[in-house]
This record gives sequence, structure tokens and C-alpha cells, in this order.
Amino acid sequence: MADYSYETFYDGGYSSLNPDYGNFIGYRMNASQIGFPGSAQTANQLNEAINAIKQGAKAFEVTMVSPETADIIPKQHFAELRALMKLTGVRPSVHGPIIDAAGFGERGWDGELVREDAERRMFEAVKKSHEIDPKGNIPVVFHSSGGVPGTEWRPDKDVEPGEEGRFKEKKLIVIDQETGQLATKLEEERKFHPTGMKEEEWKEGKLISPRDYMKVINENEWKNKLTNLAFYKKESDEILKKMAATPGILDLAKREIKSDKDIEELIRENPQAWHELQQADLFLQNNLQTFTSLFHKAYKYGSEEQKKKLREMAEQWKEEQKKLSSNPYEQHLEYAQLMAGKIAALHNTTKARAPEIYKPVEDFAMDKAAETFGSLAFKSYDKFGDNSPVIAIENMMQGMAFSRAKDMKKLVEKSKDVFVKKAVEEGVSESEAKKQADKLIGVTWDVGHLNMMRKAGFKEEDVVEETKKIAKLVKHIHLTDNFGYSDSHLPPGMGNVPFKKILEELEKSGKLEKVRKIVEAPNFVQHFKKSPHPFILAAFGSPIYGAKMAPYWNQMEAVRGNYFGFPLAYMPEKHFSTYGSGFSSLPEELGGQIPGTQSRFSGTANA
Repeated sequence: MADYSYETFYDGGYSSLNPDYGNFIGYRMNASQIGFPGSAQTANQLNEAINAIKQGAKAFEVTMVSPETADIIPKQHFAELRALMKLTGVRPSVHGPIIDAAGFGERGWDGELVREDAERRMFEAVKKSHEIDPKGNIPVVFHSSGGVPGTEWRPDKDVEPGEEGRFKEKKLIVIDQETGQLATKLEEERKFHPTGMKEEEWKEGKLISPRDYMKVINENEWKNKLTNLAFYKKESDEILKKMAATPGILDLAKREIKSDKDIEELIRENPQAWHELQQADLFLQNNLQTFTSLFHKAYKYGSEEQKKKLREMAEQWKEEQKKLSSNPYEQHLEYAQLMAGKIAALHNTTKARAPEIYKPVEDFAMDKAAETFGSLAFKSYDKFGDNSPVIAIENMMQGMAFSRAKDMKKLVEKSKDVFVKKAVEEGVSESEAKKQADKLIGVTWDVGHLNMMRKAGFKEEDVVEETKKIAKLVKHIHLTDNFGYSDSHLPPGMGNVPFKKILEELEKSGKLEKVRKIVEAPNFVQHFKKSPHPFILAAFGSPIYGAKMAPYWNQMEAVRGNYFGFPLAYMPEKHFSTYGSGFSSLPEELGGQIPGTQSRFSGTANA
């Protein structure tokens, strides 16, 4: 008996008379609604599915989180998985590869080509998923972020959970939109200033938020660029001033230039004046290049009002350039004057608000990720129509991008906008496009990721309120437990995730029963070498019988024996040889002496 381990997870005792006894979380769920994923470490997802089915799971998530491992799964396995799911009535879902949908890498944003590559690879996962369930809308889970660092939030103690302003920015990651590089991490801080301080602020200093810092960085960066532009303008003005005193320069102003021959004659007669003119031209060209670059940034990162003014400036400039003199000297003087006016106009247009070249990385990643998810859903709809897989975007944990319900809602809305735009361009009516977008784009609500907001000081009430905000968009659920500090991946009831309250909020959406619920507990398997499934059934108090009535798994926890480990743990060979010689005709797998047949009923890997 020393070869066998009999440690247990204490469930508080046993009483078949008390329906709430044992490891019960307080929310009862039928076993047919509970499933679990395949191991992320193996490409043999077919065998993982068989293992889940043998334990009674009625939902299974094919796991392809590692892009490299996912590429090892043979295409024949997807057809076999389809047949297996149909035969057993198991509802499948797929966890797609962990790829950053926005196109971020280790150093920052790697560019549009990388984002497009990510979209193509993710679409391959969508097509494989459709092979498993070609007549249904199989949910395909993709992480909202593949590692983009996010804002670090803290609860505002003066604001109650669920109210606007509860989340307070403490640290903000900003990105340089021009280079795609993560610029810096900005933290909330108190500082003393010689001006603008209120009387009560002199004690601890004026509170500067991360966004205030970002605004200052953008303003300083823009002022430096405008200063450089003014410097080049000043240099060209000095040369034009010097040129006015050059002997023979006034002759240039009187000459009529009609051809290259006139220019050649002018150079031959007065080379010094022409040299001065060329120097001025060089500085004016530098002015123009710098101004054009700043105009581009001011327009690209400006407000709508600023963009309108800049367009008007460009149209006006176009008309003014047509009126420039054909004489080289006069043209330079007129152009210098024209440039001075445009520099002043650019300064005035951006005085109230500097172009937002530095931006919160989450806002930047939001637009890029929405482009990917929206395009992904439309490609799927375009190829598979009403049977398209559902793109179920998974929320991330505190410290990463898209950890709040508010951010996830915005990401889904933007993704739907991309879908609708593409669909309408292809001839789909706007109403139908919106209907399909609502159907095919939603959220995988990972309650373990959600619970990790508690390490930042948020409460159980905050976790529940976040669920309330997102409930209508949930298409898929990951049920996993932890203590709020790391993604422990424990079975429900073994940490402090408020499952009962979360599931009650999701139930109010009216779709909970239809949504696939996958319990992620790989760490439990790794550390305790046990299947989590019996503990999961006990945690949810699942009815043992199909009639959905007592007794429940939590009541029978203490008397179930090793049902899920049958038969090796409780029917060893020594037991039969000592106490049950009459069982000697049983197969070896059951402690007898007859060689095993390796049949599909023997519990072997071939089953």
C-alpha cells in the first residue's frame, strides 16, 4: 500500500443530509455545463479530448496556446475531433495561439507588417477551429494582449465599487507613436512649483497625475521642435539680410528670368551674388522640410478642430505659392515671408494642445488590436457565413493591457466597428453587418485574471462590479481560482474568487446556460498529480443524476471512493490475490491473472 497516495483535500466533513456541505461554492451547476482544456504542452489534443470525455466532461477546449505546438497538430486530428465531439455530444471550443493582436514585440510595436502577420496566423487557427465544428459557431479564444504592459490601477478610496472614478491611474506606460518604442513609465507624484500652487498644496505638494506628466512631455517635445524650426528660419533670414549688401545683388532683382540660358548668364556675370542666393535657398529648403514634418505630426496627432485649421492653411498656402515672383532674389524674399506666416500659424494652431505624439500604450494598442479582431471576424464571416467561429477576446490581468471591463468593452466595440466597415464595403447591409458583428465578436471572461485586481487593493465587490459591466458581451467563460496575487489556476473553491456572485451576475444576462464554461486548473494537475474534475463537480454541487436533483457531488465527496481513479488505486493486485481468489479470472487491469485485452473499455490510452 506504500505505493499509493491517499492524501485528501479537507472538505469540512460529510453529511448527506446537508445539500450545501463539502467544497460547495454556493452556485449549483449541472455537470453537463462544465468542461476543461487540453494540456498546453502537447499537440496531441485528440488524446486530451478522450481523457476529458472519459471523465464525463461535456465541454472541451482544444488548446493551441503555443504557436509552435499548435503547428504540430496534424490536420487529420481536427477531422477526428469533429467526429469525436459529434459522437459524444461534447461541445468544443478552441484556445487560439498567444500572439499579440496589436503587433507588439519585446521592444515595442513592431509595425503594421507584424500586425498583419499576427492576423494571418490567428486566422489559420480560426479555420482549424471551424473544422472541429463546421455547423456551429465554435468559440475561438484569443488573448486581448500578448504581453503589452498596461496601466497600473489603484482603487480610489473615496469612490465606491462600481462608481465612475473608482479606478485611479498610478502608473502609465506611454509609447512614442512615431517610433513604436515604449518611452517611459509615468508615476503619480507630488511636486512643489513656484507658481500655480494652492494654499493647501504647500504641505505635501501639488499632485501630478501620470496623464499630466504625459501632457507636459508632449508640450515640451513640441516646443523643442518648433524652436528648431525657428532657428532654421532665423539662419535663412540672416543670409537674406547679408545678401542684400552683396555687390550686384540688386541687379538680380531687376533681371527677368525666362530660361536656363538667362540663369547661366546671371551666374557668369555675378557669381558671388548667385552663391549667396544658393545658400539662402539651402536654408529655406531645410525650413520647408522641417515645417512639412511638423505639419504632418500636427495633423496626424491633432484634434479634429486642429485638423480643420491645418487643411485650411494648406489650401491657402497652395494659392499663395502660385503668386510668387519668377525672379530668384524676389522669390526667396517672398518665400521667406510666406514661411514665417505659416510657422506662426502652425504655432497658434497647436498652442492650446500639443500633438499627442506620446500616447498611453493601451490606447495605441487598442486601435491596432481592434483592427486585427475586427478583420479576423470579417474574414471568418466572409468564408464561413452563418457558421463562422466566434472571436472571444480574453481579458488580461492587472498590470497588462485590457484588464478592466471598461477597456474590454471599448475593444469589442472598436472591433465591431472594423467588422461593420469591412462588411458594408463588400455589399452587406449595415443592419445585417451589425447583427453579425454582435453575434461573432465578444468576450472570454477569465475570472482568474479578473481576481488578480485584488493584489492592487481592489475588493471582492470590485470583482463583481466588473463582471456586471461586461456580462452582456460574454461569449465564453474561463473558470479558475487563485488568491488574487498570481494566476494560480486552481479548481474553483480552492482560492478566493467569488464564483457565486460572479456567476449570478452572468446569469442575469440570460445566456449563461448556453455559454461554454471551461475550468482551467493545469497547476493543480502538475503539483498534486490528480484530476481536478471530481473537485470541480463538488465545488459546483453538480447533481449526480440527470434529473438534476439530490444527491449532489459535494454531498458524496467523502464516500465517492476513488471513482475517477478506478480501478488501480482501490483494486490492486495484492488485494485480489489475498482476499478474492474467486476474482482470479479477471483481467490484469482489475487485479486478476488474465492478460489485458487493451479494449476500449480497459481504460488504456487506446480507448
